[in-house]
Amino acid sequence: MPDLPTLKRRRLLVAAFVLAVIANLRPAVADETVDFVRDIRPILEENCWHCHGSDEQESGLRLDRRAAMLKGGDYGLATVVPGDPEKSYLIEVINHVDPDMAMPPDEDMLPEAQRDLLRRWIAEGADWPGQMADTAADVTTELPWSFKPFDRPPIPDVLTSSDNPIDAFLLSDLHKNKLGFSPLADPATLIRRVAVVLTGLPPTPEEVVEFSRAFVASPEPAYAQLLDRLLASPHFGERWAQHWLDVIRWAETNGSESNMYRKNAWIYRDYVIRAFN
Repeated sequence: MPDLPTLKRRRLLVAAFVLAVIANLRPAVADETVDFVRDIRPILEENCWHCHGSDEQESGLRLDRRAAMLKGGDYGLATVVPGDPEKSYLIEVINHVDPDMAMPPDEDMLPEAQRDLLRRWIAEGADWPGQMADTAADVTTELPWSFKPFDRPPIPDVLTSSDNPIDAFLLSDLHKNKLGFSPLADPATLIRRVAVVLTGLPPTPEEVVEFSRAFVASPEPAYAQLLDRLLASPHFGERWAQHWLDVIRWAETNGSESNMYRKNAWIYRDYVIRAFN
């Protein structure tokens, strides 16, 4: 049977071991620097990398490389801005600011402790061991053109007979590329070009004859009247609505194997056409 001093030593060793284990398992406290390997990597690996890792990058976003997080995805916003959580898109999506862009998708919000760790990690500079040196050359902080404010350039100083400043820009580029204007189109060619562009339909023979006579007599008024007539045509809306409907993937059926008919799809189609007309 062990003596009393031996039992005391054993108890002290057990207590010291338990305290050491607890110290290693406890989460980072508020006044402690966030450690990427201990605190951040497990969060990303469990919640993010299956959709935004090396094998799959939904929305062009990759979260298993620091450089890729700084660059962001298809939306053009930096996922992480080191030192500035408020400008980091990651903080916005994990806090479900926009329900349509909440992450993780279709799941509950990350626990507050994990969200706080991510915020503090970014505020402390988003340190990522082994990936700090290769970010400067790989990442650009310049926003895509579509996210930049409009800039009004000066009108080029070129001689033009037009009062429209757009023509000055066109003429300036023509001069830079040593190009000139195309030959003037005859009335029959002109009405066909305009009709096909605005309505998608060629003019009738009668319309060609009528416009040709008017154009020979008075070109500018005849051309202006032609444009007004085509823009007022219901075919103008039908022609140009198709571009918007193509962008949003509008269709009257579901496609795939069943190809079921959407009986009310025409309502939105007609709404878009009316909006153009």
